[in-house]
Amino acid sequence: MRTVCERWQEAEELPRWLAEGYYHVATDVPSWTAHPNFPRPEPADYYTACIERLTDLADWFFRGAHAYIEPHTWSDL
Repeated sequence: MRTVCERWQEAEELPRWLAEGYYHVATDVPSWTAHPNFPRPEPADYYTACIERLTDLADWFFRGAHAYIEPHTWSDL
């Protein structure tokens, strides 16, 4: 998703299919992973960090810029 943000950040318009996919992931994944039966082999902090990353990437994707001051390094999760 970060690569897509980088490639599309200067675009004036986004393809509907791409925007719908981003919206779907950013809004549905948090509720899926919050379900009590969702398997969580990693520590809870990992899932919290992933949801935060999804939110940050969706914000970047739809606004065309991320909220961090450059130079910013996206840490691996």
